[in-house]
Parts: sequence; C-alpha cells; structure tokens
Amino acid sequence: MTKWLNRWLYLKVRDMWDNRHKYEAQIEEAEYKHRISSNKMSGLQMGTAMVERGAAEGQDRITFELTAAVGGRILNVRRYDERKDRHDNQTYVIPSGEDVGARVAKILNLELIK
Repeated sequence: MTKWLNRWLYLKVRDMWDNRHKYEAQIEEAEYKHRISSNKMSGLQMGTAMVERGAAEGQDRITFELTAAVGGRILNVRRYDERKDRHDNQTYVIPSGEDVGARVAKILNLELIK
C-alpha cells in the first residue's frame, strides 16, 4: 500500500512541476478575481478604474485596467484564451489632453478585432 501511495504522490508532484504554468495561471486568475471583487466592494481606489467584459463559455476573456499616471493615463489590456490556456497583456499610453473615452473605445475595438 505504501509503495502505491509513494508512486501516486510522486506522479502527482511531477505533473504539477511539469505543468506549473497552468497551476500558476489558475492561482493568478483566482487572486485577480479576488482583487476585482474587493475593489468593487470598496469602490475605486487610487485613481484606478476597472472595466470587465463578462466571460461566456468558449469565448476569450478581456479585462481592462485604466490607471492615472503623470502626463496621462495607462490602459492595461489583459486577455485570457481558455482554449490555449494563455494570458496576453498589452499596455497603451493615453497622453493627457486626449479624449480618454474616445481613445479607450478605439483600443477596445482594436482588441475585439484581434
């Protein structure tokens, strides 16, 4: 019985090590969702606004984070493709003086086309 348990444990640990990127992505996703839910409860903090598109089965998930910066705004776009189990990040800079709403709309349309 002990031999079987040792072998099973060894195979599980090795699988976790070989596929650690999947496990790390799952942990990161859970922590990100926790941060989002706590931000929604406490309101917007430190000049950060979050916009999310609901994730439907079989579709890509896109998350936006708009942050105030010196000289403008920073828009981080995060995509998660469930089929490929992959995260893609893109950062855009919106200089002060530009219409933030119009620029975010253009970036959103660009990301949806991808």
